[in-house]
Amino acid sequence: MQTLIRLNNAISLQALGDALDDRGIAYRVDNAGMNALMPLPDVMDMRVFVEAHDLAEAQQVVRDLGLGGGDA
Repeated sequence: MQTLIRLNNAISLQALGDALDDRGIAYRVDNAGMNALMPLPDVMDMRVFVEAHDLAEAQQVVRDLGLGGGDA
């Protein structure tokens, strides 16, 4: 899997997850639980991963949501 984006906001993560689900893009989130317990930006960011073949489309979703450039 490829890193799509790092987030430190649960609302942004929910919006991204919903948008990826709507497009049928499988994803994985790491550190969601740790971020909730210790919301330290850049230290405990949630990391969203997608399959390499979905990366370009998922990056466009990130841009459409205004979450950044879609890069790790």
